[in-house]
Amino acid sequence: MEGNLMRRLTVVIAAVALLSACAQRPLTTQEKGAVTGAALGAGTGAIIGSATGSAGAGAAIGAGLGLLTGAIIGGAIENERAEAAPLPPAPPVASTPYPAPTQPQAGYPTATAPTVDPTSGQLLNSTRWRLEVFVDADPQVTPSRTAILLNPQESRQYSLDLGPHRVVARALVDTQFGTRTVGHYDRTIQVDPRGSGWALRFTEADFR
Repeated sequence: MEGNLMRRLTVVIAAVALLSACAQRPLTTQEKGAVTGAALGAGTGAIIGSATGSAGAGAAIGAGLGLLTGAIIGGAIENERAEAAPLPPAPPVASTPYPAPTQPQAGYPTATAPTVDPTSGQLLNSTRWRLEVFVDADPQVTPSRTAILLNPQESRQYSLDLGPHRVVARALVDTQFGTRTVGHYDRTIQVDPRGSGWALRFTEADFR
């Protein structure tokens, strides 16, 4: 009876000592292993010690060995859990706004600015008649096949060199008696090298 009481007392003392040391916070895996090892070691040591007549000494030795062994095993379990735990996500990287495009300075050409050809132009027939247009040519001398033909409401791209140009046009209408001339147009236009192109629109009021 005395031996059993000694064994139980030793186990209780060892467990209480360990638990009191860790009572201020939750037990870690290493501390739980130490407590369990100490309790098992104390009990085992007490049993072995009782067989030799020294239950108290055996319990103390067993508790110490169990404490050390349990702590080592618990620490190894904690390390394995720490290594297996997923890494926390990386903090988001703040995006850097792109700098605002710089405005081109006045008087300096830019690489993206389109090249304007002042010699590029357009002839527009805003009448209800068919037109024969002659540029820098006299229709009295030049055959009609060199004329630029424009149907009613038709437009055509045309290029003229820089400087003045004489434009002569005839307005024609088809009748049951054949093609007849409605009016004549004769004007000089100027192609400006500083311009962005030119356009010549023929209206019915322009023909006499």
